[in-house]
Amino acid sequence: MPEYNFPLKERFEVAEGTTAFVFDTSAAPDFTFRAGQYIEIELENPPYTDEKGNERHFSIASSPNDKGILMVATRMRPSAFKRSLAEIHLGTKVKVKGPRGNFVLHENPEKKAAFITGGIGITPVRSIIKYAAEEKLPHKIVLIYSNRNPKSTAFLDDLKKWAGENPNFKLFAKMTDEAGYVDADDVKKNVGDFGDTIFYVVGPPEMVQAMTKILEELKISRDELRFEEFSGY
Repeated sequence: MPEYNFPLKERFEVAEGTTAFVFDTSAAPDFTFRAGQYIEIELENPPYTDEKGNERHFSIASSPNDKGILMVATRMRPSAFKRSLAEIHLGTKVKVKGPRGNFVLHENPEKKAAFITGGIGITPVRSIIKYAAEEKLPHKIVLIYSNRNPKSTAFLDDLKKWAGENPNFKLFAKMTDEAGYVDADDVKKNVGDFGDTIFYVVGPPEMVQAMTKILEELKISRDELRFEEFSGY
């Protein structure tokens, strides 16, 4: 598996409690990935360590067309790894391994893509939707995106912008503090005909399990489901 050393270029908040980290990849023009894939980041000599070690997996939030940079994002928690990532100086190099993963957009444009995600599960979906808009892909894409409230919703402005620019992309953002969790009616109203649709479910394990149950109750075939689980660390 390829390994790279990329310096941290910038970090900024993308929602309440969620930070994006941008790495400079310009010294490695051979680094490429498919929208939706993930990488492994290793911190060398971090200021904090614990029994979980210095390596973590991150889905890539940037588009393959964002040349010279690589962006990931994460909910900030008081773990040793995240505290270290928040405090290391800009310019500090991290080891990046990958990319890996098959959570990518299907090739057949005749089939609609329905993404159901919550929280930081948005990162690989952002990459896919941004790339689809840039490349003017013919795929019809629906995103059902669940968060507590707008302030905690990462990349909401980006998604609204792309929904306005890309006629093939539809966004439904549901705020659980006011409207409750995503349910079967939300799926039926926003996705429409399930016949030629592939569903992508990504987020915390409990959210993925709950949505899988709903989709099974809607008689969605397992062959038309794709999953990606995000655990906290």
